[in-house]
Amino acid sequence: MLDHTRVGSNLQKVLNDWEVERAAKLLELLEKFPGITNAPDSLRWKHSKDGAFTVSRAYKMESPQQRNSKQSLWRKVWRTLAPTKIKCFTWLVARRTCLTHEVLRRKGKIIVSWCSLCGNTAETNQYLFLHCNFTTQIWAIFLSLTKTNWTMLEHTADLLSCWIRRWGSKSQKAWWRIIPHCICPIWWTVWKEGNSRNFEDRSNSIQKVRWDCIACFYFWCKEKGLEVTEQIVELLGPL
Repeated sequence: MLDHTRVGSNLQKVLNDWEVERAAKLLELLEKFPGITNAPDSLRWKHSKDGAFTVSRAYKMESPQQRNSKQSLWRKVWRTLAPTKIKCFTWLVARRTCLTHEVLRRKGKIIVSWCSLCGNTAETNQYLFLHCNFTTQIWAIFLSLTKTNWTMLEHTADLLSCWIRRWGSKSQKAWWRIIPHCICPIWWTVWKEGNSRNFEDRSNSIQKVRWDCIACFYFWCKEKGLEVTEQIVELLGPL
């Protein structure tokens, strides 16, 4: 059927009705075949006419909605009240590049992976920072004040990008705006507690970790000049 310059269409098989459409698509595809040449093989990018890849072309292919979504996500990280070091850590968690057991195993490290906080399953990014039984108890003290029936999302980046305007009482709306700033101290205290158990063989109670998390939140807010005494009193109520 093929020679060096063109594609033939001398099909010998009698086609069934259900094969006609597929055969037509095949012939259409073969008609576009430029033929075999003596030129050396080369890599070509199918999204450009000349086959050349550039970063600018790849960037333009991405939809404006996707770009805006990503930019909005990272803006939420860098606009939090946490110190710069903690913002960088939060950025790593959102990108799933923080050195959890999951990432270390992907890098070739041989590790018997168990969550250091609950010991129920392997330590992954989303499990450690979102779904671990220990971590959810810390999340609960913040989310309970929004008066919302909350189902935790699958990935850390999804959590950062989901905070939108919410109606409700003045207190509920205030807490809904504050929650993104609480993400940093929650993830940071969870990470510190995990490292303490892994490297120092020292574990703290959930009550102690909760206090540490609230203390981080309070002092970071005070450093930025944000008055949160009323919110801290609300947080301390259930403890």
